[in-house]
Amino acid sequence: MMRLIFLLFFSLISIHLQAQAPKRELRGVWVATVQNIDWPSPHNYDGAKQKTEFIDLLNSHQKTGINALFVQIRTASDALYAKSVEPWTTYLSGKQGQAPSPYYDPLEFMIHQTHARGMEFHAWLNLNRASMSSRSLLSSEHVARKHPEWLLSYNGQLLFDFGIPAARHYIAGLVRNIILNYDVDGIHFDDYFYPYPDPKSKLSDEDTYQKYRLPGEKIDDWRRRNTSALIQEISETIRKTNPKIKFGISPFGIWRHKTADPLNGSPTTRGLQSYDDLYADTDFWLKQGWLDYIAPQLYWDASHRVAPFKPLAEWWNAHAYGKPVYFGMASYHLEDVWSNKEMKKQVEISRSMKNGQGLIFYSSTSLTKNWKGWRDTLRTNYFAYPALVPTTPWLDSIPPHAPTQVFLTKKTLKWQAGEESDDGDPVSYYVVYRIPKQDKKYLEDPRNIVYKGKATELILEQDDLKPGYGFTVTAFDRLHNESRPSAIAWTKPVISD
Repeated sequence: MMRLIFLLFFSLISIHLQAQAPKRELRGVWVATVQNIDWPSPHNYDGAKQKTEFIDLLNSHQKTGINALFVQIRTASDALYAKSVEPWTTYLSGKQGQAPSPYYDPLEFMIHQTHARGMEFHAWLNLNRASMSSRSLLSSEHVARKHPEWLLSYNGQLLFDFGIPAARHYIAGLVRNIILNYDVDGIHFDDYFYPYPDPKSKLSDEDTYQKYRLPGEKIDDWRRRNTSALIQEISETIRKTNPKIKFGISPFGIWRHKTADPLNGSPTTRGLQSYDDLYADTDFWLKQGWLDYIAPQLYWDASHRVAPFKPLAEWWNAHAYGKPVYFGMASYHLEDVWSNKEMKKQVEISRSMKNGQGLIFYSSTSLTKNWKGWRDTLRTNYFAYPALVPTTPWLDSIPPHAPTQVFLTKKTLKWQAGEESDDGDPVSYYVVYRIPKQDKKYLEDPRNIVYKGKATELILEQDDLKPGYGFTVTAFDRLHNESRPSAIAWTKPVISD
């Protein structure tokens, strides 16, 4: 009887883990470079040591189960990459405009290392900042020196005036340049559009408003039209330059309150609203199809009095308009008030949402330093099994052809690439499934994945070679479309009962 209870207990644990671990899930982390928050470490101006730090960061996240990095490569009209019209960021060398030493191209290096570990790399850019403060020492190549007429001064910072078409074209041009020169998987912007309100500051864009407004247009509507025009131009630039690059936004977690918009607002009544205060109409952008995902920053706990996590998650889930929602989580709060239990609750809420297809944690340090043991919890529970990145069928829905000539010799499984895919896309990686006996749904269970990578052969562990088990291989393209499974290579013939 005790043995039966014991087996039942562990069976329930296994079912619970499987239910919580979908085969497709974006598992991301934001790597902030502004003010050296995550990388490189403060005052580390040695290019070789910066590389080592990034590799350590990557290896830690790979072991955790992270499959996508969102790395900040533009903090304030500067660059963490060589092929840019903007000056080198101060966070690499201590001086804006000065290249890393020993010299290297950080973006090229980071993309290569990230892809080598089977993870996506999303280039995260700040949209509105031109300087961090009025005391910033700006390079002669900085936009403030070349085009001061594009900028506004607000709360001690220089910000772009989005009402000026040339300023918007400039930002879209930066995006085009990145896509042309670097092998990124996505372009990503955070929550900074028009500035967060400051009661002691005034946004002096009245002259621009008078020049570019439509007849009878109020200044709030004009500002929203500016940000929408910018997002549309960036989206169209990406589509024209490389239509298979993803474009996503990570907005402030409240679009509008129910009190401000009874028909569409979230069940909140107080606090900042991105639509009214930041002039960012993310709901409209999703409706227009300009974005490939939305990653709302739901940085409040489940019992928050003003903005509880679950009702806001439900609102974003209901306003996805056919696109995936990657819930942004404030794992940085584990350093202060939040518990491991709070993070568990948020993961489970997110996974219960129909359009919830992933999680992104802010920031990288909260995981690499394992605050409150959260990294361990991910590794042993929520990310115990590998996850494949969700597909984006509106960008590409054509899978590769199945691998061929799959055979097993002693401990080595080998296969060959199938025919060229119908759209000509090369195979990006392979996944090997171990089939438990006659399980007909083996492709749906991430526990059956024993390999993900570019190689066409695999040395199997002894535990994988149990009698009656088989192996099949599928091929994936860059946007994670999966081929049909190959023929099955069995360890031994399966004998029917």
